[in-house]
Amino acid sequence: MKPLKGMRVVDMANENGELCGRVLADLGAEVIRLEPPGGAPSRSLPPFASDGETSLYFAVRNAGKRSATVDLETEAGRTRLHGLLDDADVFVESTKPGTLAKLGLDADSLREQHPGLIVTSISDFGQDGPYADYEGSDMVGVAMGGMLHRAGIAEKPPVVIPGNLAYDVAGVCGALGSLLAFWKRLQTGRGQHIDVSAMDSVAGLSDWSLPNYSLNPNLGHRMGFGIYTLYRCADGFIRMIVLVPKHWRALKDWVGNPPELEDPKYDQFIGRLVELDKIVPVLERFFAGKKKVDIAVEAQRRGIPATPLLRPSEVLENEHTIGRGSFTTLPVGPGLDAQVPSGFLTIDDERAGPIAGPPAAGELGDAGFTNAEERASFAKLLGEATGAASDGLPLRGLRVIDCGVGAVGVEVGKFFAEFGADVIKVESSDAPDFIRVIMSSYMNPSFLSSNFNKRSFGVDLTTDRGRELMTRLLRDADVFIENSGAGTTEKLGFGPKALREINPGIVSFSSQSAGSYGPWKGWIGYGPNTHSVSGLQHLWNYPEDEEQPAGSTAVHPDHFVGRLGAMSAIAGLIRRAQTGEGSHYDVAQFEAPINLLGDLFAQESLDPGSVHPLGNASSRGAPWGCYPCAGDDEWCAVNVRSDDEWRRLRKAIGEPSWAADARFDTAAGRIAEREKLDELLGSWTAQHAPRAVMEQLQAVGVPAGIVAHPEHHMSDPQMMHRGYQKLVVQPDFESLLVEGPPFLGSDLPDIVTNPAPMLGEHTREIASQILGMSQDAIEELIEAGVIEDPPKEFKAL
Repeated sequence: MKPLKGMRVVDMANENGELCGRVLADLGAEVIRLEPPGGAPSRSLPPFASDGETSLYFAVRNAGKRSATVDLETEAGRTRLHGLLDDADVFVESTKPGTLAKLGLDADSLREQHPGLIVTSISDFGQDGPYADYEGSDMVGVAMGGMLHRAGIAEKPPVVIPGNLAYDVAGVCGALGSLLAFWKRLQTGRGQHIDVSAMDSVAGLSDWSLPNYSLNPNLGHRMGFGIYTLYRCADGFIRMIVLVPKHWRALKDWVGNPPELEDPKYDQFIGRLVELDKIVPVLERFFAGKKKVDIAVEAQRRGIPATPLLRPSEVLENEHTIGRGSFTTLPVGPGLDAQVPSGFLTIDDERAGPIAGPPAAGELGDAGFTNAEERASFAKLLGEATGAASDGLPLRGLRVIDCGVGAVGVEVGKFFAEFGADVIKVESSDAPDFIRVIMSSYMNPSFLSSNFNKRSFGVDLTTDRGRELMTRLLRDADVFIENSGAGTTEKLGFGPKALREINPGIVSFSSQSAGSYGPWKGWIGYGPNTHSVSGLQHLWNYPEDEEQPAGSTAVHPDHFVGRLGAMSAIAGLIRRAQTGEGSHYDVAQFEAPINLLGDLFAQESLDPGSVHPLGNASSRGAPWGCYPCAGDDEWCAVNVRSDDEWRRLRKAIGEPSWAADARFDTAAGRIAEREKLDELLGSWTAQHAPRAVMEQLQAVGVPAGIVAHPEHHMSDPQMMHRGYQKLVVQPDFESLLVEGPPFLGSDLPDIVTNPAPMLGEHTREIASQILGMSQDAIEELIEAGVIEDPPKEFKAL
């Protein structure tokens, strides 16, 4: 059973955040997509099907919804909207801030007429603040959110991630915020306004940049794929990420322990990093006659994190995506069936994704929501309020067992802890979270950012007594999180089926690099391993360099999968409130980028060989790119979407003579002369600081944004206005700024910002208070090595 069966959503998001309603529909909600007369503007967005007219952007993000036409400029249209909202739980909109207020449809007015309604507003920068009236775009959101400055190679401009990352991540964050608000509605009986910022949504993916810059205010330059090395082989490239000693030893054994690799300094990652120029040629000679998939299969057999760099056609056709059912055939337009990603996750081993194509505009006519049986059952949740915590935190009273590592599972636990849940991180000095120890200590900014507010229980799960303690913790837990290697938790006795035997009401979330089933299910890897196997690495490039990958050093999609996990777990709790039953949610990390590139894969399936790297260019207009500014490696993103915006840009920069060229008067002419236009505009931007460029162009309504790095984010006025930067005072370490949530809520208090735990810091407290153990019993287990206090010194593994 999908967890949101019976929930009703009215969806008026256009371009920005359209994925919000899609993922809620994937989880079972009934979603009505409101469109103006003539259809939604996003029906005209690229990429297009082979007919040149059918928008695959719209098709993928609106699959599974139904459509109603509403003209909000008319009294009849507003009456129609209110009629739908009378029966709805959530209203999603992405109009420019202030637009709906002019029609008497602002969030406060809507909630006054519909007291239980969750109103979710998704905008580029938030509903108020210094940037609220700025013009945005997906590229501007990626730039200002901090995901552009590290992408690409130093010799060229930063290169934007393919797809529509800012607007799609904002959509998922909108779904997460909507479900959190609905969970609180069950406690209070009241709806609220959720204010989602695309800029903040992207900033949360930028690899702990705020806390790390807080401690070490240095900025590195772009370095392409950087430390996540790609090795050339017979038919392309292979990515191997060799961070830990056991992987290095396994790799050396495989290639025959050549003398060039025997230097003892190579036993440490930093030693290898500084001499990659000596190591890479040795390994590429070994791989020269071998094919990329064969190399990956053998590397994984030896326990080495390796993945092949696949083109879009190879992603659609390889044995693993076919075996997993990563794609499904859906109608995307009249007479057009395409292969589209089959959804971000599975629920109790069943795929949760779109089961129908996009709707025809206005297909509902005057009809509204269905009177399905699921609604009657779901509506019982909306009766008497259960009561909220005194501090207003919506997740207060929940207990979460967090076995997450890295930046996936831990981010799920982080979200729960921020909003009041008791999150217990289960770990040991023999099996620590690798991010905790990556700097050869038990605390660092990255670990702190993903684990503040949690408690740490040090326990050895390889022992019978350790597993018995874990079982006792799980009996009264609400949520369990893990992202260890495939099969790890099952071997320990805590797989999904075992969990439900221990606690029938528990909601669990798992995520593995290649997923928990399929031919490559046992593959291990880190976030960047998914770049290559998902097609993201191939497309994240400059068009002229298609055969020489660029990419980024970002660990994406790790943080994004954390958002998916939190969304899934809240949905599971809503289902449990309805049925009393737990459920299990699973995300294959490599499928997250695939789903975010869904319209491009649909295009490739309809027109094989048509999808290639675009760099910063767009068929939507020109100039459209990333332009140099005054300063050290400073840039500004600028997007011109229309002839009117071009005229306004010309005026803003002083009507230089080159801008009067008649070739630039039309979009077609500017696109044809894109490279020359980029050079000319860059000659102007290079004379000004990025903020000056942004402010000068935004003053005339042209989308422009700083290519932000953490120095910008430390004092960004819009982020400060929204309270995005949060201070965590960490004893015996540092006080650091960490990333806040991507949304604000009218009935959500500020998040909790307690310190991150030292390893085993709360072992005794948890053993005594939760497990009911005596001090003598605790001492005996510590002496036996079953549980542990914080280590007195660092243990190198």
